[in-house]
Amino acid sequence: MLERKHYVQRPDHTPAAPHEAFIVPLVRQEVEAALEAYLPAVHGGRVLDVGCGRQPFRALLEAQGFHYVGLDVEQNPEGTVDVLCEIDQPLPESLLAGGPFDFILCLEVLEDVADWEMTFANFARLLRPGARALITCPHFYMLHLEPHDFWRPTPYAFQYFAARHGFTVRLQKTAGDGWDILGTLLASGYPQPVGRSLVNRLVNRAYWWVHRALLWGLRSRQLQSRVRWQSRFTFYQSNVVVLEKS
Repeated sequence: MLERKHYVQRPDHTPAAPHEAFIVPLVRQEVEAALEAYLPAVHGGRVLDVGCGRQPFRALLEAQGFHYVGLDVEQNPEGTVDVLCEIDQPLPESLLAGGPFDFILCLEVLEDVADWEMTFANFARLLRPGARALITCPHFYMLHLEPHDFWRPTPYAFQYFAARHGFTVRLQKTAGDGWDILGTLLASGYPQPVGRSLVNRLVNRAYWWVHRALLWGLRSRQLQSRVRWQSRFTFYQSNVVVLEKS
């Protein structure tokens, strides 16, 4: 078993680094909209947050009357993770004995999970018939948690595994666009001249100002509010999926 690195845990799902300034707010916006539209009206129902970290959506779910259960591979600083296990391994009997769940939340986790066959089988075991799972997973993002960063799935990967394990796709979104991808790329690095020639240094300095201007325009949303990204190809930042167990 490879040693798993500690990962960023967000108490409030806000960016923890400059390169997160695009994907993290985007995912939060999509999650809040999906919860409003697809969270079942079951007062006292059970929600399982897979890869819960510091549980940024716990308060929202409990305010809706749900009993919240957090699952993760390691304990958080608050000591509030209820179940310590990996979602692509055999599940603890204590988790299964509690009865089926009404909703599963799994946010920005599955890219770091090796065995999707077992994962989706476990989702099916944990949910009652008619219950739903809200999943997000990046499509464009840098490598992280190496060597446990395995996948950048397309919409068709979710359709494939959903069909194999008795789920219907209720929502599927390709969230974000080329501007979000460009912003993530620009925020993740900076230019350096190739060698010390005067021409290379001048070109690097000129590009640096372009880089800064583009990044400011993207972070402030000034560019997106004035220029629409269009392409005949599909470019996007994150998958947002709601599955329903048949």
